[in-house]
Amino acid sequence: MAHIDCSFFSQSLNKNAHVIVYIPTTSADDYLGDVKTDYFEKDKLFPTMYLLHGSYGDCMDWSRFTGVERYAQDKGIAVIMPSAENSMYLDMKHGEAYLTYVTKELPEFMSKMFPLSRKREETYVAGLSMGGYGAVRCALERPELYGYCASLSGALDRSFLKSDEPHAAKMPRSYTAAVGSDEQEGVDLAELLSEHVKKGTELPKLYMACGTEDFIFPCNESFYKKAAELGVEIQYEKYPGVHNWDFWDTHIRDVINWLP
Repeated sequence: MAHIDCSFFSQSLNKNAHVIVYIPTTSADDYLGDVKTDYFEKDKLFPTMYLLHGSYGDCMDWSRFTGVERYAQDKGIAVIMPSAENSMYLDMKHGEAYLTYVTKELPEFMSKMFPLSRKREETYVAGLSMGGYGAVRCALERPELYGYCASLSGALDRSFLKSDEPHAAKMPRSYTAAVGSDEQEGVDLAELLSEHVKKGTELPKLYMACGTEDFIFPCNESFYKKAAELGVEIQYEKYPGVHNWDFWDTHIRDVINWLP
């Protein structure tokens, strides 16, 4: 797997953007095991997963704390990991336009730079915690772009994020600005999901997983119930676990195996 540390000036953000990119290539294991895969076949384009970090993190998190590089190599998919600060992956009322960046500018730029498929059925978005919210928000912003969307321990229910539970005290101030104010539009995922159901939108295939001991588990239960009431099918997996990298490292592998 080629590991590429990329930065470029983003017109959506009006500043330099930092992205980690994985592109499948011949590995040492391929070489030693005599695995013959033509990664450089003419016109070959790789299925691509946009993988989003959680709060307080950046584009390095998934590569530092998980084996996602190995899992993606085994699957033969490219992985794009952008930095998005504590933005909730939104076009923030008081901040940068990260939703536009991730769903429009980033795919356009990456597909010009790397051999990435632009087919809907080969374009995926996934993330953890804040990035789980972000993955679903991106999928609802551009359902025609993504064929598959996965959330791990996602912050999926706005009412939970606005609550007075102890977890709320440690949320970044930008979260409060995004989910606690009526100034910020397009925040409630259940409402956006309902709008798509009314329109008859073809949604991406949806997957979510959460640890049953995770403080954010009730948030996942609530969102899943709302989605089910709307008739939206989601593959929902519950496992023992908390809000940590042991859980995400294990279950991002499940996500990758779930992809076609």
